[in-house]
Amino acid sequence: MTEGESAVDHGGKREGIRFNVLGALECWAGGRRLPLGGTKAERVMGFLLLSHNRSVPVARLVEAVWDSEPPSTAAHQIRKTVSALRRSLPGGAEILHTDGAGYRAVVSTDQLDLKEFEELLHTAAEAKSAGRATEAGAGLRAALDVWRGPVLDGLDGEAIGTAANVLVEMRLAAVEQYARLRMRTGRLDDLATYLRQYVDAHPLRESLRELLMTVLYRTGRHADALEEYAAVRHLLAEELGADPSPQLAKLHEAILRQSPELADAPAAAPPVEPAAPKPVAVRCTLPYDLPDFTGRQDAVRRILTALEDDRRFIMIDGMGGSGKTALAVHVAKLLAERYPDGQLFLDLHGFTPGHAPLQPLDALDLLLRSLGIASDRIPEGLGERRALWRSVTANQRLLVVLDNVRDSAQVQPLLLGAEHSATIVTSRTRLVEIDGAEWCSVGSLSMEDSMELLSKVLGDERDDVESRTLLAGMCAGLPLALRIASARLRNRPQWTVRYLVDRMRSEARTLTELRVGERSVAASLQLSYRAMSETQRAAFRMLGWHPGADFDVFSAAALFGTDAVEAETILEELLDVNLLEQHTMGRYTLHDLVRWFSRDLRGNGPADCHRAGVRRLLDHYLLTLERACDLIFPGRARHPVPLPEGSVVPGLDSESDALSWLDKEYPALRDAAQLAYDVGLDLHAAYLPRGLAFYLNLRGWWSEFRDVEVLAVRAARRLEDPLLLRISLTNLALALWKAGDIRGSLTELDEALTLAEQAAEVPGVAACLSRIGMCYSSLGQYTRALDTLRRALDLHRRLGCRREEAEALANIASALNCLGRYTEAADAAALAVRLDRLLGERDHEIYALTELAVAHLGTGRPDLALFRLSVIEGEPDGLCQPGTAGLMLAYRAETLQRLGRSPEADACTARALALMEVSGAIRRAEIGNVLGRVHRRRHDYAAALELHRSAYRHSAAMDLRVEMARAQAGVAAAADAMGDAATAKTAREAADELFAGLGVPAECRWPD
Repeated sequence: MTEGESAVDHGGKREGIRFNVLGALECWAGGRRLPLGGTKAERVMGFLLLSHNRSVPVARLVEAVWDSEPPSTAAHQIRKTVSALRRSLPGGAEILHTDGAGYRAVVSTDQLDLKEFEELLHTAAEAKSAGRATEAGAGLRAALDVWRGPVLDGLDGEAIGTAANVLVEMRLAAVEQYARLRMRTGRLDDLATYLRQYVDAHPLRESLRELLMTVLYRTGRHADALEEYAAVRHLLAEELGADPSPQLAKLHEAILRQSPELADAPAAAPPVEPAAPKPVAVRCTLPYDLPDFTGRQDAVRRILTALEDDRRFIMIDGMGGSGKTALAVHVAKLLAERYPDGQLFLDLHGFTPGHAPLQPLDALDLLLRSLGIASDRIPEGLGERRALWRSVTANQRLLVVLDNVRDSAQVQPLLLGAEHSATIVTSRTRLVEIDGAEWCSVGSLSMEDSMELLSKVLGDERDDVESRTLLAGMCAGLPLALRIASARLRNRPQWTVRYLVDRMRSEARTLTELRVGERSVAASLQLSYRAMSETQRAAFRMLGWHPGADFDVFSAAALFGTDAVEAETILEELLDVNLLEQHTMGRYTLHDLVRWFSRDLRGNGPADCHRAGVRRLLDHYLLTLERACDLIFPGRARHPVPLPEGSVVPGLDSESDALSWLDKEYPALRDAAQLAYDVGLDLHAAYLPRGLAFYLNLRGWWSEFRDVEVLAVRAARRLEDPLLLRISLTNLALALWKAGDIRGSLTELDEALTLAEQAAEVPGVAACLSRIGMCYSSLGQYTRALDTLRRALDLHRRLGCRREEAEALANIASALNCLGRYTEAADAAALAVRLDRLLGERDHEIYALTELAVAHLGTGRPDLALFRLSVIEGEPDGLCQPGTAGLMLAYRAETLQRLGRSPEADACTARALALMEVSGAIRRAEIGNVLGRVHRRRHDYAAALELHRSAYRHSAAMDLRVEMARAQAGVAAAADAMGDAATAKTAREAADELFAGLGVPAECRWPD
């Protein structure tokens, strides 16, 4: 038989029955083609023939016919179909055997083209081993000519597709072997044309492309060879976002150099005596290592160390697109010399679109064949195949990479038992059931590694660093996203990095832009999503509504509508499939791209279910926020809040518990208020900011304080609720005052006071008067301030509002201190201290103690002042505002300095300066002036001058007149000490004018 002859008459003229599966399914008998009875029968017969002479369970036949959605009568229909085939086929009962719980198609070599193909391959392998290259080439060509087209052409489906892929790989391996034999003997005529059909059918198979390029070059078609390289490079970039393998790139360079290595092969050598048969060599089937592999140094070290410590199973898990396969292949290449008997790679298609996961039975078949085991030696049962696999590999040093594994059941039978072999498994799921394994979870790349990867792929000249940084941030460290973005830029040289960044600006657009060809981040995530149970999918969609970057079990339980135990179970399941991350115990987070994907899905499912979940979450946050505020601010004014019944809340038993919860949940609480406003739940949008006001005031985050209260005001106006609007306006006014917008604060308070008076709401009137008096005091209108504050004080006392009473007393003490009425100030401040201490109001108490100490300093009692200021010996705790603590430390430094304790004063000064930088505008001006005086007394006049000038700039911007006057007085004193009489004179005159306008007595204007 010559190379061009076929081993089969495809017209079916041979006697007896003949089946063909290497192309469209055919059944021939007596020179005519027989119908098999419809698509169902064709699928059953075709699948049995693909597994010829091996038992196929009914369940597998059901999958072959209906994929994942069989009818309830599927098994019964399979049995009826087999019975019908037995009746319709000549000798059908001898071909289709019942075998336990399944069926087996028993055929000989001349009855099935697939079996003939396998036999011809075996014969060719024997000829090659014996050194008969021409005979081996002829055998391979004959085997390849058996094929008429795609396996079972026209019969699609996941089960058939998986089985067909095994045969396609065998066919392509035979094509490559045939081409190499032809090239070795120098017979290149028509070989390029022959290879072209396979390259066109499998354009991404680089080994085929390499052979074609070599043949073209050797036949004088140098330009065509170079065009092949350009074509595959473009295709790889478009489809995979990758470059050609180093081997293909090396060939390209050799062609450009016309390297002698690529010269035509010598003529065939004279025949030699047949050599003794040798075992088939184990081949390396690893994909190529990415030339631009980046980062993962810690993971690589961990895996290498584990293997050195005889850990034979390495489990690499991570979300789709995180680079698990690239890491596994990179490590396998590094370890190749350590495993000289072979390095095998097998994709188990656990999460491959259009492919059913490769079953252990089929996977073992592929692995055993890769070791040179003939198909007729491979047993039919899973247990027998597993035993053969372990027996064959027992004395070998093998490295096997099992990629894209769906679950532990798929991979357990494939694990090597050999002591000196190793298995690396990659999966989107954490395969914790594998005993003795080393787990390595792959997360996002660091910003540094992301930038390095972009640089390797794009080159250093592509756009500015800032644009690359923005792009890396939008890709959130996901290698797949970075490679897709890079591929888009490389394929669109007219685009700049900044242009792509601008296209990705909106959250909704990011996933759309991260797509090239059939490759996309969204598609990768969709595979993980589809693999989940419906309960997990519903929970994942609901998480798209969660406003927090990270969250705890309790908020998730509220969102899901479950208890905390069930919610934790669901979250841990999502964590195991790498759709959630956990950087801190007890808190979960979504990768940025996963969060955006989840938000894209959140519209799926019933709208009323989503709205109910959002409402439960907001109820949870409102209830827990109220509980936290009760613990930290026990004396606060009470207002009716629509608290839900039965919500699950975390255990908050102390101030520290509550403050810790607020610190963790604040970003989510802030965004929850915005979410409430956006979905029209205005009660939540107004009440959440009220609770947040206490926390934000404590932390001194004035701009955020203002923003949430603006939202609350808008929600209250939309509700047309006068009480809620008054509360929100009052809180907004406080935020504005803290930020230094005193006149803006008065505007909001005027409207709030009007609302309170119209509703005869006495607590509201009192609260507004307190804040109005505070604003007047800040503006230096002390007479008006004292009158307003005393009216407020009377109302607070009548209402029994002790916290507000203490606050009003402290503000009265502050105004009296500014006027030099120190004895009255001391009385008011002392009463405020007693009330705050009784209520447990730490921040207010420290402020009142500071005003009491100022009064003692004014009466010449620094020793008593120091006693009052000693409450805060160490660093301020979390229950004290930075500005409050900073002001107290500044006065403590001044008091210690007066008492001659300079080293202690210096330590307090340094701490006060640090707190001044994070204080609000008003406190920053006050602290600056006190510390300016401290620096003057230590003769550091330049620093004192800068502090006073800074204090003046801040206070002038707010029209904070008393601090303006104190700042000018400080500038005058510092300039005078530095010999700058002109500056001193100007500043002194400005200070005197301001003090006089404020009604401050002369003896109180110029502290020493």
